[in-house]
Amino acid sequence: MKLVIFDVDGTLTDTNGVDDDCFLQAFEDALGITDISDDWENYPHTTDSAIALHIFQTKFDRAPQAEEIQKHKTRFLELLQIRSTLNPALFEEIAGAGEMLKRLSGENDWAIAIATGSRRAAVRLKMKAAKIDGDDYPIASADDGLSREEILQAATAMALKVYNQSEFEKIISVGDGVWDVRTAANLKIPFLGIGDEKTAAKLRHAGASVILENFGDYDLFLSSLESATVPAQP
Repeated sequence: MKLVIFDVDGTLTDTNGVDDDCFLQAFEDALGITDISDDWENYPHTTDSAIALHIFQTKFDRAPQAEEIQKHKTRFLELLQIRSTLNPALFEEIAGAGEMLKRLSGENDWAIAIATGSRRAAVRLKMKAAKIDGDDYPIASADDGLSREEILQAATAMALKVYNQSEFEKIISVGDGVWDVRTAANLKIPFLGIGDEKTAAKLRHAGASVILENFGDYDLFLSSLESATVPAQP
């Protein structure tokens, strides 16, 4: 059995913009923290947990306390819920994502897992808002580690248990960020990029070789999984 590990924001759901806005606003609303850089590529790790740690270390020379993290998580979820109610168009799926997951889950030789730099509760909210059923798939998130590598490894471990496997014949990461490419390269697993022309250019520059705009063509997606390669280190 082969495993496909999907990122969420920008990969399955078109939510990068609203996610960034709510994530930053939650720091101001819940903790009074402003002037935060949203250039995620320049953070040590591009995950909600690692970004929060970096912000506190940079601004206060300390790690965040558990109650501070909880306040931010609570407000972040509240803002996402408000936005999804007021403007559902901000939570669209990437074209074909929901149908692709349904069809892929019916394939006997493919397993599915989610690995995201966002928080687990936020991921479930965004997927539900995008009308993507993700309840049956193991989800590893920023609640499971600071780095993308840790999160992908957690997703793999979860999938081994869920699918009752001792190992997977092949593991492919599917994502839209340059950090996703770097993670796949570091773990030496094949990578399939998802994104428009601008995103595709960034992914190729980071070392990705196989990139699709969306999941509209299921057969092309399946063949791209098979042809995906480990990213070249730039």
